[in-house]
Amino acid sequence: MNKLEANISLFIITFFAAIQYVFLAGVPENIPHFAFLCITNLVGFIITTAFFFGELFRLDVKQIGQSCALSSELLLFNVFLLAGARGMDSTVTAAVLSTYFVFIVVLSAILFHLRTDAGIITGCTMVLLGLFLIMDADIFALWNRNIFYLFLSDLSFAVYILTLGRYSSSSNPSILAMGQMFFCFVFSLVFWIGECFITDAAFALPSGPAFWGSVIYISFFIRGLYGIVQTYAQRYVSALNTSLIFSTEIIITMAMSPLLASFSGSEPEAVTPLRITGAVIMVLGILMNEPAVSSRVFGLLGRRTS
Repeated sequence: MNKLEANISLFIITFFAAIQYVFLAGVPENIPHFAFLCITNLVGFIITTAFFFGELFRLDVKQIGQSCALSSELLLFNVFLLAGARGMDSTVTAAVLSTYFVFIVVLSAILFHLRTDAGIITGCTMVLLGLFLIMDADIFALWNRNIFYLFLSDLSFAVYILTLGRYSSSSNPSILAMGQMFFCFVFSLVFWIGECFITDAAFALPSGPAFWGSVIYISFFIRGLYGIVQTYAQRYVSALNTSLIFSTEIIITMAMSPLLASFSGSEPEAVTPLRITGAVIMVLGILMNEPAVSSRVFGLLGRRTS
């Protein structure tokens, strides 16, 4: 895989990630978060192991530790994502999650002392403005529990992206992908059992088609395909550029809304001029974080003002 193939691969899995919010929104409220995470990570682990079983013979202690650390960060992301996405408009969910690269910028500046130039600041500001418009310019819509959980998932995923970028350059991507799913399964199972013990709930899964449809999609396309492709691709694409590609989920979600609504039998989401404007501003803000684009824009502005 080269850099171009890595970028194309990341765009492909971004398409699958954009669709997942429709499935997550349909997960019943009475299903424990850890139950859903447990079963999807188990199925995802089985699928990836079937394809990459031979890679397990290259396993070492370092990669076990890295897989464990990645799974902890990914588990936090998924718990907050499930808590925030349930019952939420999928366009709003995708929009909020598209802002996580702002955390990438902040954490990179704090932890790695990376310089934050005018292009990055401008881009982050535009993305937040676009999010505000997608929320129908209602500032109070940001102050609810679901949005708070989604912002926590943003922070968790930003940490995960930065960690994976450091690990994937020196470790076997297949082992990391399988390892993080295995540990996510184990951790989720332990927490699920503990939750059932504390709440005296039944240790059982529902049999409804909506639940298992979500399980199959998330297990194969997100836990399996997404996890493996991302781990390989991040060897060639920086953490910031990866997050910028993933931020285009909002555009895909809005474009696919009518088709997904007909597939799921639900009402299509409102795609208003305000939301379209917000999505366009978000994309422009994402592009402004590319040094080549921002330098070109500022260069043109400088010529006009001189």
